[in-house]
Amino acid sequence: MYFVIYDIIDQLYAKHGVNMQYRGNSSQEKFVVEVLKEKQNGYYVELGGFHSTQGSNTFYLEQDYNWSGVTFEINEPNRNEINANRRNPCYGDALKFDYIKYFKENNFPEQIDYLQVDIDTGYNEACRPQGNHYTTLHGLITLPLTQYRFTVITFEHDANMYFRNTALRDAQREILDSLGYSLVVREIHEDWWIDPNVVPLSEFRKYLRWDTL
Repeated sequence: MYFVIYDIIDQLYAKHGVNMQYRGNSSQEKFVVEVLKEKQNGYYVELGGFHSTQGSNTFYLEQDYNWSGVTFEINEPNRNEINANRRNPCYGDALKFDYIKYFKENNFPEQIDYLQVDIDTGYNEACRPQGNHYTTLHGLITLPLTQYRFTVITFEHDANMYFRNTALRDAQREILDSLGYSLVVREIHEDWWIDPNVVPLSEFRKYLRWDTL
């Protein structure tokens, strides 16, 4: 049903000659574009790709702003779909990857524009995790956070899905806060961060939104 709805919307936009700009489920992509002032030729790191376009937080960045980046998707059919339809590569296990080597070989800047972290293992009908519910946190700490910085970070903690995820949420907050990032948006399932060394408070103040603790 999720894909069908997107296909219908795409057909309607195409019929009227309108480009459906943003694909992120919670307007993450829109947030990145606005905060970075429609930056061209940026860089992203996407942990948790799912699909090349539907629900993607990086499709528009790659297609319309010519961003370079790397995506990770553990599900092989989904990963193959992304690689078949996107210019930038998609790899498998985000927890077993040499980020520093890849960043250096592909000329990633030490200040990367956008990081998405969302590699949970999913939930069953009883809203219990189908695997290790700390996987997304593991993805965050696998990254070289002291060698590279990210101007915008979106981290999906799903604290609304499973009560133990509040510990996961709080752990990533401790980590990113200790590294000097500013928590700008608190949603029930996700946190959005800004590097204030790049985007000053005077510019991101208007985005402050704390819908939950």
